[in-house]
Amino acid sequence: MKELTQKPQNIVLVGDAFVSPDTMEQAVQQSTLCCGRITKLMWGGSDKQEFTSRQLKLERNGPEAVPYADGLDEVIGEAEVLLVHFNPVPRALIEKAPNLKVILTCRGGMEHIDLAAASERNIPVLNVIRNAEPVADFALGMMLDLTRDIALSHRKMREGVWMKSFYNSDHLMTLSSHTVALAGIGNVGSALARRLLALGVPVIAYDAYTSPEKLEKAGLGAIKLVDSLETLFEQGDIVSLHLRLTPDTEHMIGMQYFSRMKKTAYFINTARGGLVDQPALVEALQQGYMAGAALDVYDSEPLAVDDPLLQMDNVLLTPHIAGTTVDAIPRAPFLLMREVDRFLADGVTDRVVNHVSITLE
Repeated sequence: MKELTQKPQNIVLVGDAFVSPDTMEQAVQQSTLCCGRITKLMWGGSDKQEFTSRQLKLERNGPEAVPYADGLDEVIGEAEVLLVHFNPVPRALIEKAPNLKVILTCRGGMEHIDLAAASERNIPVLNVIRNAEPVADFALGMMLDLTRDIALSHRKMREGVWMKSFYNSDHLMTLSSHTVALAGIGNVGSALARRLLALGVPVIAYDAYTSPEKLEKAGLGAIKLVDSLETLFEQGDIVSLHLRLTPDTEHMIGMQYFSRMKKTAYFINTARGGLVDQPALVEALQQGYMAGAALDVYDSEPLAVDDPLLQMDNVLLTPHIAGTTVDAIPRAPFLLMREVDRFLADGVTDRVVNHVSITLE
């Protein structure tokens, strides 16, 4: 790999409707990465609805699904650093970049970057988890809502119904009386766990990539790790999903897990819709394998107007907004530059998401 200790002379920034190239430039200028020549490009226009359409195509079909920014072909040949938000980085673009030393992205998901192509060139790809706090807040809100029927009561009152009895009235309990089961204890799962533990809520978790020692070091020693996802679904009163979507995890959460849940338990997904076998979830709800569910993400978005989930009083639905706050996305380039500074100064590589051989001598 080309050495990264020398300041790059050519940095290309590709912003979009949510993270502007000007904001990226400000973040880079405040970092130790800065800098030589900075070239700023825009992926698409300022229409956020059109951006969302392109985003969904990328998340479903990868970096080849949507064209990258106009003008990128002309400048990528000299680029040593490529910083993007959602702009796709396919193999063809990487192959046009003989001087590229590092790819940086202002988000956690990596569907827009060909990681295999970058790894073959030994180019590290660094990302940042920009929305762990907003998603953790949102998941906690869903738990409070589901266990106390807040949104359902509001909707019924607007319909003129003074509702005092609910589908879960026989097991309405305070949040601290529930055991929350976290499937995945990464950035979002850890942030959510801290909130729950502060409220006195028992937390169990399953994560193949952590250990009691790692949790203790992170100040999360109160979490009880279980030995399998099956055990997690069996023991949780609220099961909250925080896994990454990969070819191995796509549609992984289905009836084999739902059928193990307590009939009084709830299922929450603020991670990725593609993790869940959605027809199996509908069946599990209809058959009473669980008490209810709260979903912010779906296998296909937007949710179809005739989807059976929309007809269920025991399901809370939101339109993929858990990570959307006015502060989370714009600050992403600054959070990313902190990770880059750690990477360059101390060799901390926990935000390198692909397989590369790294030397910072």
